[in-house]
Amino acid sequence: MNHLLKTIVRVLIFGAICFLFLLMFQQAWAACEPKVATQCEGVQLDRLDWRNANLEGGNFRNADLRHANLTGANLKGADLRGANLQFARLQQSDLTGADLEGADLRWANLERSTLVRARFVNAQMSKADLQDADLSMAVLTGADLTRTDLVNSDLHQTDLRNTRLDGAYLNHANLKQANLTGSSINRTRLDEARLNEATWTNGRACRAPSIGECN
Repeated sequence: MNHLLKTIVRVLIFGAICFLFLLMFQQAWAACEPKVATQCEGVQLDRLDWRNANLEGGNFRNADLRHANLTGANLKGADLRGANLQFARLQQSDLTGADLEGADLRWANLERSTLVRARFVNAQMSKADLQDADLSMAVLTGADLTRTDLVNSDLHQTDLRNTRLDGAYLNHANLKQANLTGSSINRTRLDEARLNEATWTNGRACRAPSIGECN
């Protein structure tokens, strides 16, 4: 009889825990919807379609956004620290001032996106598409940009210290006044890239005209 009672108590406790977990999950989802300042921290959002949504100031910290379609979305000032954005579609999105520290953006598409003053500290951005993106005054210190496509991107005054740019495509990119101190640039393509007044990997200032290489 005592054994049966203990078993019933264990089942009831387990059921109560499951109920509380489900309640917390439902509450998280209820607060996470396509709106300004949405609260989606840690929520599973892979493959969702929020094209052109106004998500300004939203909290997506540690959220799973793999394969999500956020094309044209307004993500100004959003918190995307630690978010998983692998293969996400962010073309023409606005991430001005957003925080993506430690985010995973491998294979993400950010073509023609606005990333002014955004933070990508220690972000994983290998093989991402950033063609024609505006990264002016963004902070990418410690980010991995291996084989990333940055053709014709605007990196004016961008902080690129200690980044990995091995095999990246920076053809025709604007790197004026960018800081590349300590960065790795093995096999990096810089054809026609503008490097006037940039700080080179060894800390040397690039004198005008510096096109395709630091003079």
